[in-house]
Amino acid sequence: MKYINEISNRGIVNLFADFLVKEINKTNNYDVVIEVTDCGKFFLVNGMTNSDKVLDMITVKETFVESYKSLLKNFGYENINIIDLIVYNRDLKKKKVYTFDFYDSKRPSYHWDVSNNLIDNSQPKFNSITYNNRLEYELDYSEDDTSNLDYFTYAPLNITSEFPHGYSLSMGRQEYYYSEYICNHLFDVILTSKLTFKYSSNKVDDDNQIDIKSMSLFPKKDIISMVLDVFDFDMLVFNDKIKDYDIMEDITNPFGNKPWLVKDRIKDLILF
Repeated sequence: MKYINEISNRGIVNLFADFLVKEINKTNNYDVVIEVTDCGKFFLVNGMTNSDKVLDMITVKETFVESYKSLLKNFGYENINIIDLIVYNRDLKKKKVYTFDFYDSKRPSYHWDVSNNLIDNSQPKFNSITYNNRLEYELDYSEDDTSNLDYFTYAPLNITSEFPHGYSLSMGRQEYYYSEYICNHLFDVILTSKLTFKYSSNKVDDDNQIDIKSMSLFPKKDIISMVLDVFDFDMLVFNDKIKDYDIMEDITNPFGNKPWLVKDRIKDLILF
């Protein structure tokens, strides 16, 4: 998963996308997909939800600006102009299969080099860090000091929020969290440093058709069988466990405690 710097233009659009999801879901758990694009002079808000209650975007904007006043002021966003294109009362099609990469690190969504680099080294003005066998920085266009970077690009003129930000739990976010929950257990058991986990709600003979790719010495079929035996893939139960989590912390506190990053089933994971 891409690490997004809260103190950046990319951080702000993703933060606002999650803020809008929370506003729509204040009284119910609706299906929501929101994309926020920073177009320089204004924010373009696009998306869909099955909620029929139209947001008062002026009030929402004022609340967001007040909540993140210091951050927004640093980027000249004391007054945000918004073009609202959200479509309401629309049934959204849910996907059944998702694929995620996870790493044997404090936060499995991020490669250990990402977290170590953020802790150990002074940082340029950047929007995000992606790990693709190397650290890849997306820099703010005003940043000129690249002497300590092996690879970098500059941010585009228009910056858009991206998954999981702007997505409600029911639109893939819960599958992402649940996949991370499972894989957080597996590193201690199958002894690998990276996993590619394919989540699937498709079933054959009551078994979710998941897939797990790793460098483990254990046979893949045994790993998959173990996971299916131990984890029930019950999203209703899982959502109840994480219901008090504030999705804004995916941006504001990505390495903080997460209610799904527990190893409550570790004793049941046994391979021979």
